[in-house]
Amino acid sequence: MKLKYLLIYCILFICTLYPAQNTLIDGLKNQLSGNDISTAEKFRIYNELTEYYRVSDQYPTAEKYVQQQLELAQKQNNYAEQVKALTQKGIIKLNQSKYDKVPSLIDESNAIAQKSNDKIASLYASYLNIYYNNALGKPENTIKLIQKTLPLVEKQSSEIILNAKLNYILYGIYTEWNDAENATKYAKKAIDLAEKSDNKNLLSSAYSALAVCYSFQYEKTGDLKDLKPVIEMCKKAGALYHQFPGHVSAHVQAMALLNLINYYLNYPVMTPEIRSEIQNNANEILTLTQHTTLNQGMQAGALGILSNLATRDHNNTLAEQYLLKAEQILLTQQPVYYHVMINVVRDLAKLYAEQKNYQKAFEYESKVTEYSNLLFDEGQAETAKRLEAQYQSQRKESELKALTEKTASLKKEKLLYISLGIIGLIGAFFMFRSYHFKLRYSIERENKLDTEKHEAEMQIKLQEEEQARLKAEQELLTLQQQKLQSEVLASQLHIQHKNEVLQQLQTQLSDTDINIHQVVRGENRVDNDFEKIRFTIQELHPDFFKNINEKAKQKLTTLDLKYCAYLYLGMDTKQIANLLSVEPKSVRMTKYRLKKKFGLDENTALESFFQGVFSE
Repeated sequence: MKLKYLLIYCILFICTLYPAQNTLIDGLKNQLSGNDISTAEKFRIYNELTEYYRVSDQYPTAEKYVQQQLELAQKQNNYAEQVKALTQKGIIKLNQSKYDKVPSLIDESNAIAQKSNDKIASLYASYLNIYYNNALGKPENTIKLIQKTLPLVEKQSSEIILNAKLNYILYGIYTEWNDAENATKYAKKAIDLAEKSDNKNLLSSAYSALAVCYSFQYEKTGDLKDLKPVIEMCKKAGALYHQFPGHVSAHVQAMALLNLINYYLNYPVMTPEIRSEIQNNANEILTLTQHTTLNQGMQAGALGILSNLATRDHNNTLAEQYLLKAEQILLTQQPVYYHVMINVVRDLAKLYAEQKNYQKAFEYESKVTEYSNLLFDEGQAETAKRLEAQYQSQRKESELKALTEKTASLKKEKLLYISLGIIGLIGAFFMFRSYHFKLRYSIERENKLDTEKHEAEMQIKLQEEEQARLKAEQELLTLQQQKLQSEVLASQLHIQHKNEVLQQLQTQLSDTDINIHQVVRGENRVDNDFEKIRFTIQELHPDFFKNINEKAKQKLTTLDLKYCAYLYLGMDTKQIANLLSVEPKSVRMTKYRLKKKFGLDENTALESFFQGVFSE
């Protein structure tokens, strides 16, 4: 059973991207020879032509287009297309079982991908490695590589078909393992991706793949209801050819019909409708394969089915004719497709035995043995090639691992030497810096000491000059104080004289005859006396009135300035009242008002405040 699924999977995978019709291929060739075609379109056509001839086993022609694609990609510095061409070249070698030719192509693809840092190139390099591991029969490695690559492919919306191919490979692996659940999951993913890509060939093959997955359940139960979904998927695969004319290749359609017929033959009762459909489909397969190459296996299969129907009708002669024709067709292919040939000669042996033609029966039984041995030998040779390729691959991996470890060791050793060298340089640098710092510190300290000595000498000289200047100023201040004292004394005498004048004026005012001119002259003398006092204050402290005006929070009047001068000279309230001929109460009110103007509190004496102004 496992071999049956494996054969179906291999045939389906080969047909995955089979081009629609020969007419389409001819059209692609005509486009390629045109002058107005873009480079991008050329690459697309090269990929399709290479795929067509590769799956047709026309490897020389496929390699010709691969080489043209590779040369154009190198000329255009298109790294993605270079890797795509190398990938196709590697797959062609694998299809020819030339496993030893592929590792160098994988290395070249990886080198281009790494050099270019192109994401698409990297994905196709990975795909070639995946295909190689799958061809060598290393499913575990294949799955690991796909699990690593598939998330990156899914991020590239332009690579839906590559995504579908990877899922199809996973479907095939799980089919070989009889894992129906996972096989079904990946077959369904392949269907979804095929629908998105609008590739009907891929979609038809994916439907056939899902039919294989559904057949697992039927093989277990034998229940007819489990066969119906299998038939349904096969019909979907075959219907695309007629729904989308020209989009599904004859080869893919023939394969879909062959699968459908094989499942129909599992019906316990063959109704006339089913028989008619089987016969029509078999004849359609023969018609379709007339236009394809290397179709001997499918033609022989269709003839075998017609032989089966003739046998059911007890028409042994017709059944024999179909089988003999199938044998002849298979012999035209080199190498012979032994899997189908064994079934054909076995059916002939059985047919001749029923006809009691034992000589012919023995002859074909011998052929069964002969072809079985040839198939075994072919399988052994193929297995030997794969084992040799696996051995070379493992040896290369071991050498690569050893080389990687050696490189890592050398790198660590190199890093160690570099580190030691750096440490030595750093040590030498710090030693030099330390010596340089000490030398510079010594020079700076010596310079600093010289500077400090010079500054100390200058400081002593300045102190001596300052002392001489202070002494001269002190002598000058002493002279000024003596002068001021005499001037203040003279001012006080003038004030006393003014007081006597005022007392006389007061006496005169008691008389009826008042000389007003004398009163005015008296007032003028008071003002003159104030001017003298002001002159005395300004001589004592030139900025006195300027300072008190600056200290005041409000504007000061002339009378306010007089009060300030009197208070600064140390006169008390009674003296000021007598001088200004006002009541002491008025003087106290004025002093209160002055405190407000200067922003002083009640406990601060104006006399002390003015003395402070003088001392500033």
